[in-house]
Amino acid sequence: MTASKTEFHRRLDRALSSEKLRTALRRALPELRERRDTRMREIDWSGLRADLTLRKARAIDDLPALVERFTREAEAVGAKVYRAVDAEEARRIVSAICRAKKAKLVVKSKSMATEEIGLTDHLESQGIRAVETDLGEWIIQLAGERPSHLIAPAIHKTREEVAQLFAKVVGHPVPDDTASLVAVARTELRQSFIDADIGITGGNALIAETGTLMLVTNEGNADLATTLPPVHIAVVGIEKLVPTLDDAVAIVKLLARSGTGQKITSYTQFITGPSRSADIELKSQIGVHGPKELHFVLIDNGRMAMREDPFFRDALRCIRCGACSNVCPSYLEVGGHVFGHIYTGPIGLVVSPWHHGIESVAHEQALCMGCNACDTVCPVGIPLASLITDVRAKAAERTGMSWAKRVFLRQWSSPERIDRITGWLAAFQNPLRRNGNVRLPFGTLAQEKSLPAVADNPLHYRAREVTQTNPRDPVAQVAMFPSCIVDHFLPGAGYAAARVLQALGAEVHLVEGRRCCGLPQLNSGDRQTAVTMAKAAIESLERLRADRIVIPSSSCAITIVDDYERILAAEPAWAERARALAQRVTAFTPFVAKAARERGLKGRPLGLRATYHDACQSANVLGIHDEPRDLLRAVSGVELVEMAESSVCCGFGGSFSFEYPEVANRVLERKLANIEATGVDCVIADNPGCLTHLRGGLDARRTPIAVRHLAEVLWESLS
Repeated sequence: MTASKTEFHRRLDRALSSEKLRTALRRALPELRERRDTRMREIDWSGLRADLTLRKARAIDDLPALVERFTREAEAVGAKVYRAVDAEEARRIVSAICRAKKAKLVVKSKSMATEEIGLTDHLESQGIRAVETDLGEWIIQLAGERPSHLIAPAIHKTREEVAQLFAKVVGHPVPDDTASLVAVARTELRQSFIDADIGITGGNALIAETGTLMLVTNEGNADLATTLPPVHIAVVGIEKLVPTLDDAVAIVKLLARSGTGQKITSYTQFITGPSRSADIELKSQIGVHGPKELHFVLIDNGRMAMREDPFFRDALRCIRCGACSNVCPSYLEVGGHVFGHIYTGPIGLVVSPWHHGIESVAHEQALCMGCNACDTVCPVGIPLASLITDVRAKAAERTGMSWAKRVFLRQWSSPERIDRITGWLAAFQNPLRRNGNVRLPFGTLAQEKSLPAVADNPLHYRAREVTQTNPRDPVAQVAMFPSCIVDHFLPGAGYAAARVLQALGAEVHLVEGRRCCGLPQLNSGDRQTAVTMAKAAIESLERLRADRIVIPSSSCAITIVDDYERILAAEPAWAERARALAQRVTAFTPFVAKAARERGLKGRPLGLRATYHDACQSANVLGIHDEPRDLLRAVSGVELVEMAESSVCCGFGGSFSFEYPEVANRVLERKLANIEATGVDCVIADNPGCLTHLRGGLDARRTPIAVRHLAEVLWESLS
């Protein structure tokens, strides 16, 4: 179980105040992302991903039969197979084998499964010395820490810190260049392999048709640990089972590319039973050069229960590549010791409740900003972002939420309540209002950003004005659902979006301008209120006779199209209504881009030089990239200067930027630096949350860069 919220915040504060951690993460993670992207461009990424996803999904469907088949085939070639229902039983099995062999020294290859069950500490408590032989694992063992990343356990350490750690081991100063550090590890660990009584590994796959263990590594330590000691124990989660060798090879094709940006790792082992030879009179003999015994400990520890869940079973497809951590904005700022439990990063938030209870990530899950970047790089198509919101809902049920947040979310739940709360905000904001922003006088949030001012006249006040400007002979009927943020905080952007749609020949009607789709509640874990709001929105929007319902907020469009059906899955009739509504809903940008191409839409050149921020929802969920750029160039003659990391989250994350302003500010600073580096005087985006966050950040820093909705720029050139 995890510690209290107070301890979580202490760990978070330590991470944010550590310059060494910041240096280490910034040295490593961006490079890992770039390497991965380079390798994926060389292959049919989408095809291989779809193939591996299907293979793993079928394996999970057939998991009980695969366990039986693997057991039978592995034992047929001389291995012994044990099944552990939980971590305690797994530890007991391994320690029993060690006692039976009178083991004093165990060498361990890198294994997250052994971390999951706390095996190293358990063996030490039994008087058995356990030496981690993976370089990263050895570093953190010496430091008395735990892994902070699935594939790079010591990614949070700088080379300077490692040099100081190694100096204590060898008793003299050690240079802080990587080659010298590796030389120390090689020298210090070499004898351990020779002296060890038992070698312990994990496994990247278990092949049922042959009873084979597949290990994918880089350093060579796993080869030594599975060859030199007389006994080999493989501790592996049952989700690693696959039917055939072809399925295992499908993992190899994507594992290294996803995790480390390599075409393939240095070593890929296929171990089928203990070592043997029949070179003398064809008489089979066990243990010629390698182990005389091979033991498999297959761990359940919540996996079968996860398999029974219609949504979380997808997470069992994970191949532990760690790519989701490498692209996570929050992880880049705080590292794995804060972002997760034993399994860190986005996947850690998803699987930890099944292995260690919801308490293990009850507070940690809040660090997810919902940018969906993890979904885009997962080689087995796990819907991580959605699953994390499910975890958040479970955590909210267990731990609750702050009184202020609960009150706000309940008030922001119906058109009437939203009108009332925006009225209160409007009355109190005037003394702090400057240029459409509210500048707070103090606090961490004030340093991060100004807040958007409530508009004097919300967009729904102009509904009749929009109707009166509709074309006489429309080519389509469009209902524009503006979203609550656009309606109350960015009405100018909403009005521009309506006029752009009219310029495309559509008859436009503003609908339900005062309504919220329920995204704030969904993202905050208030699932009950989100469901109520989803039903209310469905009832309202499905009555519309328009051809399409267009939303100038990609996040809100995604909520209605993707999330409604998911959160209503337990009520089939409502889920079907959500599915039918989703067929009629679209985000503004792709709808306008398609229509503009078809009609050859052209406005006057604006002479504007700008950069484009790809809202993470637009980029990562809708796959939008070229469309807004093509629109701006073709329609408005905008000169676009690309910024670095254009699709990386700006740090808004809904309520995230209010609850964790220190983390959000780090992410925002990186985004603003990338914007300023382009030398432009305007940044354009298509999502209201990003607009308010970027505008507030620039205002707080007194930076004179304009922030505009895509629709505003298009309408300026068309009007």
